[in-house]
Amino acid sequence: MGSRGETFAGEIIAFLPDAMFVVDLDGRVIAWNRAMEEVTGVSAASMLGKGDYEYALPFYGERKPMLANLVFMPEAEIEQRYDAVERVGDTLVVDIFIPTFRPDGAYFWAKASPLYDAQGAVIGAIETIRDITGRKRAEQEMAKTSQRMAEIIDFLPDATFVIDLEGRVIAWNRALEEMTGVAAEAMLGKGDYEYALPFYGERKPMLANLVFMPEAEIEKRYDTIERMGDTLVVDVFIPTFRDGGACFWAKASPLYDPQGEVSGAIETIRDISDRKRAEHEISRSRQSLAEIISFLPDATFAIDRDGVVVTWNRAIEELTGVSAREMVGKGDYEYALPFYDERRLMLADLILMPEAEIESRYAHVQREGDTLVVDTFIPKLGEAGKYFWAKASPLYDPEGNITGAIETIRDITARREMEAHLARSNAELQIAAEIQQSFLPEVVPQITGFDIAARSVMAMEVGGDFFDVIPFEVVPLEKGTLGILIADVSGKGVPAALFMALSRIVVRVNALWHRDPARAIHDANNVIAQDSKAGMFVTLFYGALSEKTRALTYVNAGHNPPLVFRGADGALERLMPTGIALGAAEGRDYSSRTVDIGPGDGLVMYTDGVTESMNAEQEMFGEARLEAIIRKSVRLPAHEILTEILEGVQQFAGDAPQFDDITLMVIKGVP
Repeated sequence: MGSRGETFAGEIIAFLPDAMFVVDLDGRVIAWNRAMEEVTGVSAASMLGKGDYEYALPFYGERKPMLANLVFMPEAEIEQRYDAVERVGDTLVVDIFIPTFRPDGAYFWAKASPLYDAQGAVIGAIETIRDITGRKRAEQEMAKTSQRMAEIIDFLPDATFVIDLEGRVIAWNRALEEMTGVAAEAMLGKGDYEYALPFYGERKPMLANLVFMPEAEIEKRYDTIERMGDTLVVDVFIPTFRDGGACFWAKASPLYDPQGEVSGAIETIRDISDRKRAEHEISRSRQSLAEIISFLPDATFAIDRDGVVVTWNRAIEELTGVSAREMVGKGDYEYALPFYDERRLMLADLILMPEAEIESRYAHVQREGDTLVVDTFIPKLGEAGKYFWAKASPLYDPEGNITGAIETIRDITARREMEAHLARSNAELQIAAEIQQSFLPEVVPQITGFDIAARSVMAMEVGGDFFDVIPFEVVPLEKGTLGILIADVSGKGVPAALFMALSRIVVRVNALWHRDPARAIHDANNVIAQDSKAGMFVTLFYGALSEKTRALTYVNAGHNPPLVFRGADGALERLMPTGIALGAAEGRDYSSRTVDIGPGDGLVMYTDGVTESMNAEQEMFGEARLEAIIRKSVRLPAHEILTEILEGVQQFAGDAPQFDDITLMVIKGVP
């Protein structure tokens, strides 16, 4: 070709819309058109004549072969090294992503062909490059959209299929597989109304096909079909579907491409065979559901990402006096006005803020996963303000993106007042417990010849068990005598504690007044029975322990029989009741009995909190276990015997709660 022809060819290349360059057999650039200058920002003047793969630098930032260079390679080497390259005759075509081209990388379509001289010899190569980043991004987005649509369709609860304009099936979801027994693999790509076969046993149009028909023809041929915009809805009975046929509700709509052109149709099918029979029940169920939603106890509202109210339920209408009709669709923090009389952030708004900002600005907000919880006081609500508990959580779309937030608000003013009242009550109860504790001897008095230990373990802050050791030296009775008392009031808590205080005082006064235990308990019972208006009573074991005679003269008023153990032979005796519980009835007689406690002997007095203690399997500790511990520890001092019993009860009960007071008193005879 002459100089004029070369000039003409160069001008054509220069004005081609696609970026293009030409290299000779030595890899030197002999053409670099204007489009290439625009794509790379490198002028032809600075590139023409350059070799050593310099033309790759604007694309890759390094010298490396490009598609034009592959033209000179043997085919076997190309296939071996570049399996992504497509060959069309002697032309090579490839789509490639170059991550270093522009900040986010770029996709290119490239095409390279050899150049021949008049004798057919290869004299160089020409490469055309087209930036297809926009198209690729669009294809990727379309693929993602198609994938999301396919996943949504596949997991729709209703049987659903999609056809294209040629009537070929392009989606057949799981619910439809279950309904028809036909797998998606067997149906995808099929046309000629094959998708009607599982329903009708013949090829015929279904509702999705009617979407493509003119409206006049649909109305003329199918007067039972309801039209809702461009959507068709029908109830249909198919007698050949299953034994006895089936009734279906079907809905079909056109599908549109991004340009608004119809590209196919989607049909949803629901088996409503029992609908006619169940319409009334369904109506009732829907009404019940509506009532449940309407009367949810907690005030609730939801906002979208722009802070616009999308939900405002009845409970919040009642709380604020603002109707849903007035609030739904409002933004600019208008939902805060009924609470604060000003537009301000509420808990739902914090959900849409970065976590670090929430933690730095709102230390009182508690986070539970992605949910925020707070207790707050709003002084402008009600006459004296109100306390609220609020909980807000994000709302997500199918892709996991936050689309808004929902907030539930609960008026906890009454609970807060109750908590305050309970705190005061607990403080008062603690004071009562301290007063009750003061009734028990801080130090157990001792007399010669005996080792005495006692302890009370309350199930609650205050209780009904008590013990007492009364030194008789304060009145002119025989020196070296102690009054020994253990008792259990019916009931628990504060009433039992008050009755315990009364009983202790009455018994102690009468014990100091009367030498005979039977007489003391008789008079005490009359006083207690007169004052017992709530039907309460107290079981009690009381005795006078003499240093001189080493004997205990006692009365058992309906109490658990204390156990006397003999050090000499290990025998156990029970001191059975000698009268009824105090407070049960007036004028009852009690009799005194005497038991000797010699050296090595002992007496264990206890309340039923010991023997009736229960473990996790609901088994009681019982008398047999108590007796076994006593036999094992008979030679120990009194306080060690008491400790062994308490530890045995605790180990038996394990983690089970203590339901009753436990009181123990041990008297050990010593030389």
